[in-house]
Amino acid sequence: MNKRRLSHNQRRRIAQQQSRKLELEGALEGTVITHYGKEVTVEDEQQRLHQCKLRQNLGDLVCGDRVSFQPQGENAHGVVLAIHPRNNLLQKTGFGGKAKPVAANIDQVLIVSAVQPAPNPYLIDRYIVATENLPAKAILLLNKIDLGDEAQTLLAQLQQNYQDIGLTILPASAKTGQGIDELKTLLQDHTSIFVGLSGVGKSSLVNSVIPDADIKVGEVSRASQEGTHTTTVSTLYHLPSGGDLIDSPGVRDFTPIIENRQQILNGFAELRKYAGLCKFNDCTHTSEPGCAVRQAIENGEINPQRLQSYQHMLKDLEE
Repeated sequence: MNKRRLSHNQRRRIAQQQSRKLELEGALEGTVITHYGKEVTVEDEQQRLHQCKLRQNLGDLVCGDRVSFQPQGENAHGVVLAIHPRNNLLQKTGFGGKAKPVAANIDQVLIVSAVQPAPNPYLIDRYIVATENLPAKAILLLNKIDLGDEAQTLLAQLQQNYQDIGLTILPASAKTGQGIDELKTLLQDHTSIFVGLSGVGKSSLVNSVIPDADIKVGEVSRASQEGTHTTTVSTLYHLPSGGDLIDSPGVRDFTPIIENRQQILNGFAELRKYAGLCKFNDCTHTSEPGCAVRQAIENGEINPQRLQSYQHMLKDLEE
């Protein structure tokens, strides 16, 4: 059964009711660490874990959400009463085309790729579009750089595709430790999320930057009375040097929530430079005469693969 969509007035009344509940019930504040079905694990200000049910009409909660909750009993259980306003929300297209939230209140998205399985340029470009519209900073992390000449060739290709648009590209290896110190520096004092295909080594990288990550997994698992879950649900970790890191499950695909052409263009900095320079205002940069973007490709100023991704996203939007 589809969830009932609430009107603006209904959402406002619910928010007012939540505020009154908080005043009357003396709720605590915390951060959602992970989410299991209809329950979430919330970490309070003293880093104690509480397994919480949700009040009705709160919507979907995700890692990084700040909430107010009411502890219940002596077994670290509770009820989430309200969600605090979000700075942003990373979402993807879920079953039936509905928006599925991934993580909240993040300022960096690390797109983890690897030599094996080989990176998918279109997937990378869709993550970049989603990140730019949060807005947040996108970083391309190439894991398994220790795999010889194949890794160096792939790194050169990625640099050719993305370095000119200002995207940070970090080669690393969870196996040898290459790039891990640089990764720790990039993560420091930020709220970041690892995203990418299954098998690229996100959890191994988490263990490289957070020595006690396995201990944290065990704590969360015991609080939720669930088994080890690093590959099935997202988990938020605190970094030793400051900041937070969310490890999300590997995906087979990722489709961002796109509402208009401008949101697509936000993810293509090299195309934005030519906005308004084409002969036609609604130019799709495919076959129209007087296209400044296609001329830039002929001049070697834009990577053709990036234009293909842009056109593919436009086609998906129109469909």
